[in-house]
Amino acid sequence: MISLIYIALPLLFFFIGWLKWYWIILSCIALFLCLFTVDGNGRLKRLIFRKKDIIADADPVGAKKLVISKKLLIAVIVITFVYIIFCGIGRLWAQSSDLLWRNAIFRDIIVRDWPVFYDFYDGALCYYIGIWLPAALPAKLVYLISGSTEAAFITGNMCFLLYFGIGMVILFLLVLMHIDATKPKQVIMTVVGFIFFSGMDVLGVLLLETYEDFADMHLEWWAGFQYSSLTTCVGWVFNQALIPWICTALLLHEKKVSNYVFIGMACLFCGPFPFIGYLAYCIALGIKRLIEMIKAKEGAKFAGEVFSVSNICAALIVFPVIGTYLTSNTFMSNKTPRKAFAYFLTWDSSYYILYVIFILLEFALFALLIAKANKKNFLFYITVLQLLIYPFIDVGVHSDLRMRASIPPIFLMYVFCYKFLTSNSLIMPQESKTKKKQSKTDAFIERTNLVYACLVFCLIIGAVTPVFEFVRGAVQVYNNGINDYSTDYIVTLNRDDNPVPDEEEYWPPENFVSLNYKETVFFKHFAREKG
Repeated sequence: MISLIYIALPLLFFFIGWLKWYWIILSCIALFLCLFTVDGNGRLKRLIFRKKDIIADADPVGAKKLVISKKLLIAVIVITFVYIIFCGIGRLWAQSSDLLWRNAIFRDIIVRDWPVFYDFYDGALCYYIGIWLPAALPAKLVYLISGSTEAAFITGNMCFLLYFGIGMVILFLLVLMHIDATKPKQVIMTVVGFIFFSGMDVLGVLLLETYEDFADMHLEWWAGFQYSSLTTCVGWVFNQALIPWICTALLLHEKKVSNYVFIGMACLFCGPFPFIGYLAYCIALGIKRLIEMIKAKEGAKFAGEVFSVSNICAALIVFPVIGTYLTSNTFMSNKTPRKAFAYFLTWDSSYYILYVIFILLEFALFALLIAKANKKNFLFYITVLQLLIYPFIDVGVHSDLRMRASIPPIFLMYVFCYKFLTSNSLIMPQESKTKKKQSKTDAFIERTNLVYACLVFCLIIGAVTPVFEFVRGAVQVYNNGINDYSTDYIVTLNRDDNPVPDEEEYWPPENFVSLNYKETVFFKHFAREKG
């Protein structure tokens, strides 16, 4: 329930801040009904109606529970906040160059009226801004009271650090509950494993001799496209990573399809490309559920799940608002993926060889090592299939669909790997005491779990990529200090010049705004008018 409230908050603040008053009422009622009807434990009902004898419905997140000590929980929280600080969250450490745009967007959300409009080119902010909204509200109050943009921006970053950190802790707890990791060693291994989980990019760099990547300390471009590591996502595209991760983790606990649309809307608002990965899981799990229910002669029950109050409210009210908002973006509305799915037909033989090397190093070796343990895991097959397909599709300025639609399946590959590691051990127990005595070396070799050892070895190689991200940050702080001007000189999107000429960026920034907003469905019918 905490997870659902967390992912619903960005939607709530967007509805209140952007919509006309009657749409605010309708959309907030829909959002409340989504939360109210998925509350399988009846907590909201008991709170609202002051009744302690309300019988809980079937729990939508399964019967699993996570029981860990307070000290262990505190350790998870501390590790989480130290980690995200060193990824640049909160602006207390070096930030990636991509945050030029994100810092400007966040500042505009704080200091400008909602909806956010731009006077210099008569545009409107239109981007996946959800993750910032809960943190922007208290910062906006500071700005209204003090009139200081700097004080408001610092407040916003501190609030964002808190909000993002809470979300990461929620994510870790969902993962720990799924893999049933409660012992200190298992918990720490899983949390630290998230930080260092990555494809083996360094081998790709060495194999293709793309040594110049070392100078930039961003190894993942070795193939010309990438599957981003989890830490790279936190450092570069946190706004479209965290909530899609939580939404994907929630799928691991959902037993029905009755909440898929509501969870999906939260995912869509914070990341349209990650939503594609999430949607693929929903479709596959929905078909699997349908087949199971038909075999059990419970087709009517499945129909009831599909047409649940949560799904209907999310589909009929939340989706039109979010969908029309995101498609108002000028870049999205002007571009068509006409060659996206035929892109691979232009490949020559060397590119197909590169594809094979890419999938082997990025995820396939991991998948092969844990395949036997996951032979009955339906989600494992969907994960592998997605990661095999995305390199063939070319959508976005920098092949964004490959990098970002892969966010959910890369996350689940991490979950599967660490479920295997926490469920097994490197040294297998002695099978029989009656066996003939062996030397310690022979006994060690015989009892060594080679699959476990190989997986750990591959994960250690993959960890080089996140290490380079942390080193990049340390070097950046050494050279430029913590308050690095190079990651925050755009300041605002409300300007008439191109602040990043070396990137050949168009201006106005079509990727973040709607230039024809007056003609779009969202701004004509749903949004409050300018001024």
